[in-house]
Amino acid sequence: MVVRRDMNLESYGQMAELPPDLSPLQIGTRGYFEGKSFVLIGRLRLHWGDGSWTEWCADFGQSVIGWIAEFMGTFVVSFQHTAPGLDRLAFELKAGERLRAAGGAWMVSDVKEATCMAAEGELPHIAPPGWKRTSVDLTGSDGEFATIEITDEGRTFFSGHYATFEELNLSQLRKVPGWDHDAEIIRRQSEAMNCPKCGAPVNLRAEGLTMTAVCGSCGSMLDASTPQLRKIDQVSKDTLQLKPLLPIGTRGVLKNETWEIIGFMRRKDKWCTWDEYLLFNPWQGFRFLIWFRGHWTLVRSLHGHHTENSLDGEKYALFSVEEATTTAVLGEFYWRVRNGEKAMLSDYISPPRILSKEHYPALNEITWSAGEYIESAEVSAAFLPAGRKLLPPSGAYLIQPNPHIKKWSAVRANFFFLLIAYVILQFLFLGQGNLRPVFETTMAYQATAAGAALVSDKFTVEGASAPLHIRAQGGLETDTYLGLKGNLVNASSQQTYPVSLPLTNYSTAPVGTLRQMILPAIPAGQYYLRLDPDASASLQKVPISLSVERGGLFWSNFWIGFAFICLYPLWVRTRSSSFEKSRWMESDFSPS
Repeated sequence: MVVRRDMNLESYGQMAELPPDLSPLQIGTRGYFEGKSFVLIGRLRLHWGDGSWTEWCADFGQSVIGWIAEFMGTFVVSFQHTAPGLDRLAFELKAGERLRAAGGAWMVSDVKEATCMAAEGELPHIAPPGWKRTSVDLTGSDGEFATIEITDEGRTFFSGHYATFEELNLSQLRKVPGWDHDAEIIRRQSEAMNCPKCGAPVNLRAEGLTMTAVCGSCGSMLDASTPQLRKIDQVSKDTLQLKPLLPIGTRGVLKNETWEIIGFMRRKDKWCTWDEYLLFNPWQGFRFLIWFRGHWTLVRSLHGHHTENSLDGEKYALFSVEEATTTAVLGEFYWRVRNGEKAMLSDYISPPRILSKEHYPALNEITWSAGEYIESAEVSAAFLPAGRKLLPPSGAYLIQPNPHIKKWSAVRANFFFLLIAYVILQFLFLGQGNLRPVFETTMAYQATAAGAALVSDKFTVEGASAPLHIRAQGGLETDTYLGLKGNLVNASSQQTYPVSLPLTNYSTAPVGTLRQMILPAIPAGQYYLRLDPDASASLQKVPISLSVERGGLFWSNFWIGFAFICLYPLWVRTRSSSFEKSRWMESDFSPS
């Protein structure tokens, strides 16, 4: 390490060799971000208790030096800025607290004490091995990034933005061992890559990013943050006997990207257990593939996010808040995962998407992630040999797409169109269905002729078949009845249509003195009424008025048709609602 002071160069000792990694970046890599081109001229490798990251020094030209932090496949571009009053801030901060700095409002997302492991290239400051600093990472209201670096020399403020690999527009990249066919080496193989306990080879699949690896032979949990593996824990024999549904080391294409399964862990809360697979791609970073009762979710980290119920303008509903515990670990991870590691997990859903918050009180860290439901057939095609399939899912999952919503969406437009057209058609017929008088007459019931039928004069019904309305009204004494039961008779064919007109005048139902009935679809012809009376014994004589009208609509037909149109759409809608009810039965925050 050589330090330049003005025009003089001074030796500053030997720098430790950087541990191998699978980053596609290297000194000399060029890029273009937000209208500015840059070239990478140096880097720092920083380590904290449970992980590490790389900070690339970038020359943006015109004496502008920026930093590109690389961690978990995510990048942050930042520049040093002045922040008056920074020294007055108290730094006993915890993740989730809020503060103001450099004219902005920020939330603390992470507080870490980091140590410099090694460096290379050109740097704007001295960073000898063992150099320590405390990093307070901040998130702005619109996802901006900032960090306050606390060293013995003072406090420095950096701010900038998160960026994806594609947004950096990188060129002159390094060939990635194990992923690019013409890379210089496939994987590092040396004595340092043997398990210190049993001597079995340990093949790191995300070298340089992996912090923890589990020896598949003896179950030793190894610290993989340095070239010399060191045992830090031991997994149980039961863990070694686990057979994950997706084998560690398998590569497959999922969502148009190639991923390798490098880790597996099992977690639980007080209600259930689920499995999480860690996927790795040198250019895209890490993803999690989560399994629960046959359901799968593909999850990505959301660096810079801190809004609890919205993402990209979409609202999410709180589904669960539980403490999750890690119960089994296999493979490798980019942080020092431990058996028994606990986190407070909050899930917000907007099926088929999920927004999750994990709070690690022991690490003073809050992380956010976003996931999307993925079909088991797609997972099978990506990571299982041809012919093998995963078991189908069971039960309703918190972000499983409602299988009935598509059906409802498909029938909804046609359903409402047909229903409106049907109602309009009914009202059009109402305009043509006015009642027209056909016949009126007066009869009299007499007790002296109780057994004789009442027969009307003949009347003519004209036009096409239509409903016939028959009305009877009698002048009954109080608490008496007169039943008129018989037929409408076609005078030519003698075809009959049953008629029943029960007249009553009880104190509890005085309106019974007027009765009406409708006979549907009576064809044209000449008719008469033949009615057999049945009266109270005390009733002697009753005048009866009869009237017959033609036309109008028979509303029972309308309601039958209405019900027929609604039957299937309402069945689909009911099934959709039932599915949502089943989904939310698993939640403590059901909206119903």
